[in-house]
Amino acid sequence: MKKKKTPDSIGQDAVTAENAASPEAEVAAAASTALNATEGAPAQSGVVVNGKVLTRAQKNKRTALRWTFITFGAILMSISVYFFQVPNNFTLGGVGGISIVLSKFITPLNSFTQRFLTQAVIMAIINVLLLIIGFIILGKSCTLRTVYCSLLYTGLIWVFEYIDIIGIITGIPTPKGGVPTPLTDQPFLELCFSILLFGVGGALIFNSGASSGGTDIIALIMKKFTKLNVGVALMIVDLIIIVVSIFTFKDISTALFSFLGLFARTFLLDGVIESFGKTKYLTIITKHPEDIGEYILKVVNHSYTMYDAEGGYTHERKKVLVTVCKRNEALKIKLKVKQLDPEAFVIITDANEILGKGFGETF
Repeated sequence: MKKKKTPDSIGQDAVTAENAASPEAEVAAAASTALNATEGAPAQSGVVVNGKVLTRAQKNKRTALRWTFITFGAILMSISVYFFQVPNNFTLGGVGGISIVLSKFITPLNSFTQRFLTQAVIMAIINVLLLIIGFIILGKSCTLRTVYCSLLYTGLIWVFEYIDIIGIITGIPTPKGGVPTPLTDQPFLELCFSILLFGVGGALIFNSGASSGGTDIIALIMKKFTKLNVGVALMIVDLIIIVVSIFTFKDISTALFSFLGLFARTFLLDGVIESFGKTKYLTIITKHPEDIGEYILKVVNHSYTMYDAEGGYTHERKKVLVTVCKRNEALKIKLKVKQLDPEAFVIITDANEILGKGFGETF
């Protein structure tokens, strides 16, 4: 007696490629998927940006958005340094950490250094010197965005110092060249805010194609002359700064807070950066590929790869559409597919990073 077949537990046919018996066909299909799924929409009049056709208005909007995020990121980082790191002597690495350590030795020397060589001024001097060195050694790696971000970052801290915002808030004026009073008597709470602001601000700047300069430039120089990657080089530089701060302030609790802050900032930065770059990979198994494909092309403004498939249980011929897109676009496609073909089978997975035509740039 012939055993009756039963469908898979998911309630849909298992899909097998029609030309699976041919290795050449499989290679061709895989290559086609990698190429076509990431390409932009059919050519339109406009400006090509990162392989994707944009209208002039879209390009201007993207540029404005990029500079807005760079500016907002620099503001968050400057708030982190001035309001939370400096008053508590937290050194989370970077030029901010270097300036906190150096100010301990420089500002008490005489009345001139106390009045004029504040931590913001020391940061500005270090950043300018590193930018000059970066231009000499790295060339185009130091872009206009990095120069803008670096100068804005240090300039905002100088403005905060000049106005003495912490002194206004706490009612305790900050002496010239002195360390501001902490906002609260909860150092761990202030550490959390310094990590959050610094990490999110740095991620916004990085995803906009810029950096805050400073130790980023040192890390890039180390990468150029050693086998270290940028992440490891930056970690080494920041660890050295924290170790030096231990001997400078001779405060174990502050040192432990700084170590905790450095590692937490690193994980937060990676997490925020990954969330910015995350896209969706869609596999759509349908009997109505024309309508769905037209929606992807004309409305979502992406292309797709399509190939033949056969149900493993019913042996019914179907089409498989593969595309990648941003998260909000994936939601639109999912809802439209449900409307056009209620029986379609849609698989949506995360694609942490897409490099190719139409992708690779967040803003």
